[in-house]
Amino acid sequence: MLPKRSPRRAFTLIELLVVIAIIAILAAILFPVFAQARAKARAITCTSNLKQLSLGLLMYAQDYDETLPQWHWDEHYNAGSPRDGGVVNDATTLWWNAIFPYVKSVGVYNCPDNKYNQTTCQDGHWGWFNTCNPNDPTTWPHGMNQAFANAVVGYGAQEPTTYDHPKLSAMNRPAETLLVADMDTSLTGWECWDCYDASNPNKPDNHDRLRRVAYTNGFDQPFFWTDPSWLGPFDPNWSNFARHFSGQNIGFGDGHVKWRRTELTTVDLFGAH
Repeated sequence: MLPKRSPRRAFTLIELLVVIAIIAILAAILFPVFAQARAKARAITCTSNLKQLSLGLLMYAQDYDETLPQWHWDEHYNAGSPRDGGVVNDATTLWWNAIFPYVKSVGVYNCPDNKYNQTTCQDGHWGWFNTCNPNDPTTWPHGMNQAFANAVVGYGAQEPTTYDHPKLSAMNRPAETLLVADMDTSLTGWECWDCYDASNPNKPDNHDRLRRVAYTNGFDQPFFWTDPSWLGPFDPNWSNFARHFSGQNIGFGDGHVKWRRTELTTVDLFGAH
């Protein structure tokens, strides 16, 4: 007599549906966590980049009598200015080009979360330079290191310190003064430079936002160009145009890097008063 076979055991349709439902629930829980972890990793990379750029600027200053690189956009934009000896759009002393010998890698000049990925040759840095052919050095801005022809610069320096406040000693509060940061252009601009009053933190103008830093990924948004985006009431939705968790990474005058919320990215960051 043959032994009795055990009945075959198989998953029922209900059991399969339960397993699929559990997997779907786990995926829904874990995917946002993974996305947040990736965003955090990008923010950490950005912090490392800004640390290197901050140190590059400080090393440059140590080699040049504690003076930061100077570049006058309004004079270098025109041909034959007194400062450039007649050379059109001279790039020699623009901060990112000037500190390249200390940094040695164009990779650290761009934030992983930068959404404006036009190269130096493609956009001429917002019109400060003429656009150029990356394969033809004769078209590059005078004095620009060849490494930047196909590179993206996703950070910016404080314009007053790189225009006419070059001495490190001009920073009364270096640990609170923006040196280089997440930015939508290579320079901060001068918004409310003369408005800030460190002795009166309640002065209304002290709350004006440094727009190019505050909304680094909002350059193509209509609100970016309106007055309220840098003065007046703050719209919380504007934080969506920050790079890292509703804020930006900022390298300060003493070399440290810190994250700051969009609504607090204000003109006190100029610091050098």
